[in-house]
Amino acid sequence: MTQNSTVLSGIQLDQFMDRLEVEHQEHGADYLLSQLRGQPLKAASLESIDRLHVLWVNAGDVDAARAVLAEDGQALLEACADDARNELKLNLLVYQLRLANYLKDEEGLLQGLDSLQQLSNERLDFDVEQYRRYRIFDELEHTTLDVALKAIEVRHTLALINPGRHALRAWDDADQHRRRARVLAAHEQDEQAREAALSAIAALRTAGEDQDVDANDWLWLGDGLIEIVPLRLAMFEQPVVQSIAELSLPRRREWEVRLARLAARALQAQGDLPGALKICEVASRSLDSDGGDNFINFELPWLLESGRIEEAGQRAFMDVYEMLEQMWPGTPFWIHDRLLEAEDNSVWWPLCVMRACDNAALLERFVACLPERSEATPALNPLLEALHATRENPELRDALFAQAREEAQRRAPNHPWITRLVAVREGDAGLIDAKTELAMLQDAVKAGGLQDRRSAYSVFCAHVKAFGVIDALKQPMPQLASGMYCYEYAGYVEDKVEEQVKSLDEATTNEAWSLLRFLQRAAYEQGRVRMEQCFASGSGHRYDGCAHLYSMLCNNLAINYRCYNDQQMYDQALELHACGIAASSFAEHYHGVLNARICQKDYAAIAEAAEQLWHYAADYGYSRHEPDDYLQDVTFALYRLDRDREMLIWLERILKWQEERGVSDKDLEYSPLFARLKVAMYLAHSLPEAATGLWQRYASQVNERDESSLLGCAGDVLKDLGRKEEALAYYQRAILRSDPDNAVDQRNNKVFNEMIAELQAPQKPAGKAWWQIWK
Repeated sequence: MTQNSTVLSGIQLDQFMDRLEVEHQEHGADYLLSQLRGQPLKAASLESIDRLHVLWVNAGDVDAARAVLAEDGQALLEACADDARNELKLNLLVYQLRLANYLKDEEGLLQGLDSLQQLSNERLDFDVEQYRRYRIFDELEHTTLDVALKAIEVRHTLALINPGRHALRAWDDADQHRRRARVLAAHEQDEQAREAALSAIAALRTAGEDQDVDANDWLWLGDGLIEIVPLRLAMFEQPVVQSIAELSLPRRREWEVRLARLAARALQAQGDLPGALKICEVASRSLDSDGGDNFINFELPWLLESGRIEEAGQRAFMDVYEMLEQMWPGTPFWIHDRLLEAEDNSVWWPLCVMRACDNAALLERFVACLPERSEATPALNPLLEALHATRENPELRDALFAQAREEAQRRAPNHPWITRLVAVREGDAGLIDAKTELAMLQDAVKAGGLQDRRSAYSVFCAHVKAFGVIDALKQPMPQLASGMYCYEYAGYVEDKVEEQVKSLDEATTNEAWSLLRFLQRAAYEQGRVRMEQCFASGSGHRYDGCAHLYSMLCNNLAINYRCYNDQQMYDQALELHACGIAASSFAEHYHGVLNARICQKDYAAIAEAAEQLWHYAADYGYSRHEPDDYLQDVTFALYRLDRDREMLIWLERILKWQEERGVSDKDLEYSPLFARLKVAMYLAHSLPEAATGLWQRYASQVNERDESSLLGCAGDVLKDLGRKEEALAYYQRAILRSDPDNAVDQRNNKVFNEMIAELQAPQKPAGKAWWQIWK
């Protein structure tokens, strides 16, 4: 019996559940149950049904939860409009599946899946795509074999009834067979699993021309099935190789890395672990610009399984050292496992812990990935005890570092990496002076052959502390092992210089920036050589295989050639942009091409480059796209090419772009307003009506701003339109509004005075007609 007969529903029920969801965390399940049983509850919306039945589950009354879904769900169905009923049914069935899965109710799951299958035979006037992607179907694939196979069948049915997936029918069929193969393999139905895997391959191989199947689909299929059919590697490789034949070399190399990963997994599945590890020389090449996606989740366990402990330790260390909190979650687990092994005396494992202590975020990530320690776990060695203690209390980080350092020193006295990590830590803590830190780092780099970005940057920072930023920038560019190291080093140093110049005078600041640009040029050039050698040979450093990183490096080097230290290396910049676009295009490359062409004053090329930039930005996006910045240059180029009508196209684009961003004419800043006046001036010669309309649109903004340059430009427009008196007035206003201390204004005034003199000059008398010459 409930204590209160008033049925709680609607907004009152929502408020009640809001309170219970909070109080449940504070008071527990018994309190929640008593509150739910305190009065009748009726959920009258899909959302409230979802929330209420979950509350009953959390309170421990699954019968009440079932009742909410059955009774309140049926009442909601009866009140629902006909055209929305089937979607509501589908959602209620999904809730029933979730509940049955939570209760491990196999019969209920099969019944619910059957109901979903039957519902798919009815008319479904809604987008079923989102339901096909629901997590419940993934979860059911990890239950019993019958439920898993039925869930896969239902998901496939939902895909087939979606007309929007017509071009993906082959993919959907392959996905169904792929999922079946994986489930069957998990239940040790090996022969059936292989048959399903071959059916998945056949689904893509026999796809018609109307089906959307590409290299990514073959890679996806291979990724899911290679351990089930390792002898069929060629079936995945061949279509990929055919489809990538015309790609640029950097992009082909990336695909070769992906295929190498399939090949390595195929060999490992066949028991050839040495062969798999040999292929890891290519397979472990990073496909992310930050060094991630580097196959460590396969390679590290294989190295340990094969007994190559030193290599495994170094691989784990570099993952912690380079990736920081983005490291693979399995890395700390394996480090912990090796520290448990009394006979493993590799220095790399305590070095990993030393590195993990370098910052709080890294250490938090590191300890979160460790295996749980139960009360029954016996006492561990001192380093592991300290590691688990730090898991409970992050403030013990310094003690953990000291323990890891002691253990590393015991295993490999004076190891270069110990010196390198200790130097930075003690330098930051003020325990050693800058010159000592620098000497320690230089010794470690030399002794260990350390050629990574972080060590090089640590040396640079120590040099800044010891001798100042100018002296540090004058040091030779260090030799780094990979293109990624070079790219990142250039960015790190720029951040340091930006910090340092805040306390320098103007002359020293300018010198610092100039030296920085030369250093960055050397870094990018070195990185370009590293990466291009890797692409050309197919072998190289782990961090030299990412086509997008190469593209970014090309872009930065092109900017350096074009913009800094008066190098004016425009042809070289254009070559770099072309390389970057071929490797991994992004909008900045197209903008860089346009800027280089503007610098070269190649008007036809300017017009072409602007078109490419505009359309690329429209198709793929460009967060920093400001067409007002190049409008003046493009329209001037068209003016010089006598392609005046194309200026109207650009004008229309700009005005529409402005409108789409909700920017009114009154909101225009100085530069876009000035650019529009320049367009009006170029139009005035051949399209005076368009020029006049543009001037009239912005005249009030020009007058309101009353700025010298804008007023002078307005004079140019009116002069070219033949409106002499108005032009004179604007030139005179421009001179009056100019700043006598501004060199640009004073140069402009000279031009304005010339224009005034030209407009005020007496007109030459008309010459005598030929028939009057004799008079």
